Amino acid sequence: MKLICALSSALLLLLGLQGSAQTLASTFDEGDEGWYKGGGAQLSWQRYGGDPGGFLQVVIEGDGWSCQSPKSWSGDWSRYLGGVLSFDGRLVAAEGPEPDGSSVKIATSDGRHLSSSFPLPERFWTGREVVLNASNFGVSEVEFRRAMRSVAGISIGGSGTEKRSIIGLDNVVVAPPSGLDLASDFDEGDGEWRPEGDVSVAWTAMGGNGGGFLMGEDLGDGSSWYYASPRSWSGDWTPYLGGFLSFDLKMIDSGRGGPYEADLVRIIGSDGSVVSVSSSEELPAGAWTRRRIALTPATFETTEEAFSEVMRSVDRVVIRGEYSDRGDVEGIDNVVVTPPIATDLVSSFDLGDEGWREGRDVSISWSEAGGNPGGYLLGEDLGSGQTWYYVSPSSWAGDWTPYVGGILSFELKVIDSGNGSSIFGDVVRIVGRDGSYLSWSCDPPGGFWTRRQVSLVPSSFREVGGSFDSIMKDVSEIWIRGEYSNMRDVGGLDNVMVTLGPEG
Repeated sequence: MKLICALSSALLLLLGLQGSAQTLASTFDEGDEGWYKGGGAQLSWQRYGGDPGGFLQVVIEGDGWSCQSPKSWSGDWSRYLGGVLSFDGRLVAAEGPEPDGSSVKIATSDGRHLSSSFPLPERFWTGREVVLNASNFGVSEVEFRRAMRSVAGISIGGSGTEKRSIIGLDNVVVAPPSGLDLASDFDEGDGEWRPEGDVSVAWTAMGGNGGGFLMGEDLGDGSSWYYASPRSWSGDWTPYLGGFLSFDLKMIDSGRGGPYEADLVRIIGSDGSVVSVSSSEELPAGAWTRRRIALTPATFETTEEAFSEVMRSVDRVVIRGEYSDRGDVEGIDNVVVTPPIATDLVSSFDLGDEGWREGRDVSISWSEAGGNPGGYLLGEDLGSGQTWYYVSPSSWAGDWTPYVGGILSFELKVIDSGNGSSIFGDVVRIVGRDGSYLSWSCDPPGGFWTRRQVSLVPSSFREVGGSFDSIMKDVSEIWIRGEYSNMRDVGGLDNVMVTLGPEG
């Protein structure tokens, strides 16, 4: 138990308590932090006696008890899939038989509840934790993922007692798994990115490397300007040590100036310390060009100690936007920070399109019902004659070598063939950054949900323009075919998953 208590405290210290954008935490050191009672119990905040500092005290007599999370904890919890919910509890007093065990319940916005049980706390502060996965809450993977995307709140509670009992609650933490990607594709807005230096930054809805992008226009005071990450990206970046920062750049107007030397990327710590990478003395291309920076001390030409210190408490990352010594205009798109260890990629489409995009002459929309089960992605042929595809979100791009030996699976359905004849061709394309791709074919789907899967090994694919290894090292996107008729047709896609391989 002491080990679990230590883990809870370590999570609080490591991830920054309320200040971290990636963690929900309540220490109750300054008040009840918006927690409130459920059931007939009495709930009060105690300044002293917690683990350490303040805590919540629950007086139970008769009815069951529960402590309800603050309203601010509601929302999309997808980032916490596979993470940990932990808390410290204590049986302060019991005038009669001790209460039965406790439980954590996750409430969803549509009124469902998922529950995981625990033994009652001991007479001393006892740490409890549960990994946020489907098996620990007794539901299917699809049901759990759907619930986590629409969380109304959590409650920690238990049954009532005939005589008065007192329970203490402290240090409630919901932490994501290490390895949470940060991504801004600028397709729906500026992502709260900010200007730094003499620049005016504006979001542009079209013209990016897929959808929108962020455009910076030099204000001309002579200093170098940068794109600065949103405040929500600040916090502990140790999970990204050894991972990558990648982004797309484009020179829109050089102002007929020449290149000069300056930092390409700066990572700035909360104490003002900085680690940086210099750029080459060349102007970016007039087409979208991918940059990929390894998050290692060697890349930033600094010591491991200095690099780790900054990464433990990142205030912001800034990416150079000015490359010309005259007034210039540049664009940035698809900024992604990935950890060194990949996780399964999953899109169940139960709450939205999850960033999937159109490939060629198709209109893609999200349908909230009719999938297998829940929502799905609907593709409607625009009739120009081109074969159309569903295209993965930009956040799926990157190094796919951890998925080698894993499985790509998905479900397809022909909703309306337009009374046309079936056509054949590649069903999956895994596209590399340079346009080369891996092709895989199978039988077309029918008028019902049909599952398809392919092993991510060289023998499964036809190589077009590049080798299996080179493409998997730098994947841009995957294309899944939606058109299977030579007439104007309608199809559906659901439950896309890419699983890690044995070495992942």
